[in-house]
Amino acid sequence: MKLISISMIKDEEYWIWYALTSVAPHVDEVLVFDNHSSDRTCEIVRRMGHLGDKLTLIEGFGGDNEQENRDAMLEEARRRGATHILTLDGDEVYADDVLSFTRRLLEVHEHLPALNDPPQFHGRSLDPAPTAGVLVNNIGMRPICPGFLGPDKCRPSDDMSSATEHSVRVTSTQNLRGNGPEWGDHGFFEAGDHDIQSSPHTLWLPGLWFWDFSFHPRSSMRKPDSMEWERQPRDLGSAPMHADVHMPAALLRPDGPGNPTLEAWGMCASKPGAAREHLEDYLAAANAVAANAVIAT
Repeated sequence: MKLISISMIKDEEYWIWYALTSVAPHVDEVLVFDNHSSDRTCEIVRRMGHLGDKLTLIEGFGGDNEQENRDAMLEEARRRGATHILTLDGDEVYADDVLSFTRRLLEVHEHLPALNDPPQFHGRSLDPAPTAGVLVNNIGMRPICPGFLGPDKCRPSDDMSSATEHSVRVTSTQNLRGNGPEWGDHGFFEAGDHDIQSSPHTLWLPGLWFWDFSFHPRSSMRKPDSMEWERQPRDLGSAPMHADVHMPAALLRPDGPGNPTLEAWGMCASKPGAAREHLEDYLAAANAVAANAVIAT
């Protein structure tokens, strides 16, 4: 079994260090495909010497076609011998206990020779002869979006959402292919044209969470000829974090580059002379844009 992390990123300077640091101990390789970032993303990744030979950065990767980009990433992972991939966005951070359990589960589940697809079951009750067993190709986990008030908070919709909401993050490369749609609807199909999100070969583990910072500031980039942020943060509220969601150790490392969210939470200090905005500046700009939109309507 060989697990390779793949990330296609663009302008993710605030979280990419923490995302890659969190997964590196639990994967065999870390592949980063940078889709023409304009901020400090590549500079930060190039300086991640603590990941050693596991890390490979491919700069200037791909174009505007999401499907072609995904196919190229998958092909490169296969070329390197990946039996499984961990699809990691640049704003996702994992706790060690989540990925260590996931990796161990993949290792003990590995069948040699491989099981038939679909597996064979004889269906005879009280028959001591074993069946082929369960074929697990994919593993789904639950995303949680931290709230703006602190690391012990999450957005209310996460706190109240159905436990059936999950996202497939670990996938077998066998018979895997892109599903065709572009940005926002992209994903993967497996054998039999099953979407991995609803595949009978996907093991859903609702007790495993990963931290998704997509609503927090992700980059210092602004729109051309404008003071408006390229990716506006959205404060969707803060509710108490689930008791079984653990803080990713990567967020606590003192050697991380920091970002406005971690500074606001008191988890890192603002570095003297750093060209970095504070979280309250992002929120003020976001609120101003929202207010102007209401006036315009």
